[in-house]
Amino acid sequence: MSPSALILIATPLTFLLFTLALSGCATLGPTSEQQSARTAWDRCPKSANLALTSIDPNGLIRYRAMSGPAGARELAECLKVTGVSSALTVAAAP
Repeated sequence: MSPSALILIATPLTFLLFTLALSGCATLGPTSEQQSARTAWDRCPKSANLALTSIDPNGLIRYRAMSGPAGARELAECLKVTGVSSALTVAAAP
């Protein structure tokens, strides 16, 4: 196969691979469930010892109580009213 024939094959293949990689990056944004969960998190009252850990793609909020579970029940109830699931992790005492 001649070098010019290889270039004619490689150019579309490179473009195709680049396009696929670029379209894959477009899906890395937050899901609609994550956006709704973040809005609920921002609107619900929280005590200072509660910290957001992560929001799963399905909208499950994971948060941590740093110095005891104070305020965790109120936050869980507020999130539940908005239709958001949550999971609490209590940090271990040092």
